[in-house]
Amino acid sequence: MRHLLIIFFICTGLAGYGQKINGIITDKATGLRISGALVSTTNATAISDMEGIFSIGVARQGDTLKVKIQGYKSFKQAVAPAATGDVIVQLEQATIQLQQVNISARRDRVKDSISNRVQFARDFNSHPPKFSDIIRPGASVGPIPMAGVSIVPSQLIALLTYKHSNAYRFKQALIRDEEGKYVDSRFSDERVAQLTGLQSDSLYHFINQYRPAAAQVRKMSDYDIFTYIKKSAAKFRKPHRDDVKEAEF
Repeated sequence: MRHLLIIFFICTGLAGYGQKINGIITDKATGLRISGALVSTTNATAISDMEGIFSIGVARQGDTLKVKIQGYKSFKQAVAPAATGDVIVQLEQATIQLQQVNISARRDRVKDSISNRVQFARDFNSHPPKFSDIIRPGASVGPIPMAGVSIVPSQLIALLTYKHSNAYRFKQALIRDEEGKYVDSRFSDERVAQLTGLQSDSLYHFINQYRPAAAQVRKMSDYDIFTYIKKSAAKFRKPHRDDVKEAEF
């Protein structure tokens, strides 16, 4: 009987090993799901998808589930060995107190973009003159005679010089700013530092060297970005390891 009890407890203990935990990450205040959060246990890491869902392996009994993302307080929770069902992780927004004013550490990129487009609507909506603006039916006027149509010289000049206009240049600057914020929201310094362990100058040089373009980021899922950062970090470290070997030689 004693031996049977020992075997029973051993089997019960082993059952906790190699276990997978599934969960959903939400904002505690709003209930909205949070994507792009870094989830980790002792020997595994994962990223919550666009629906805030994650799945991660648990290495041992009593392992700790940790969740981090910029703008929210870090989350820790001990994982029960026989836990079943989804784990609901509710994150609290982090705040910075400055002169008795609470400022949310996480800006809403989408709201900022909408605000800019409303504020600078005239520039965002600027476009070169259309063909119908330049050539109109009617008697020929101006220095360019054409039967049955008239050419509006000012509109023709506006078309030819549009890309040199202040409106066009400002519109492009606003779009570049939008795209930069979008990339920053998915390829943030904090996320890169968490996944790579890089700090200070090394982190700065890595981000400058491997920061993807907005068009590339739009095609990438959160998992794709996670993989891209990991693979890029391995390439980034390789030259440094080679330099150390040459110095030792």
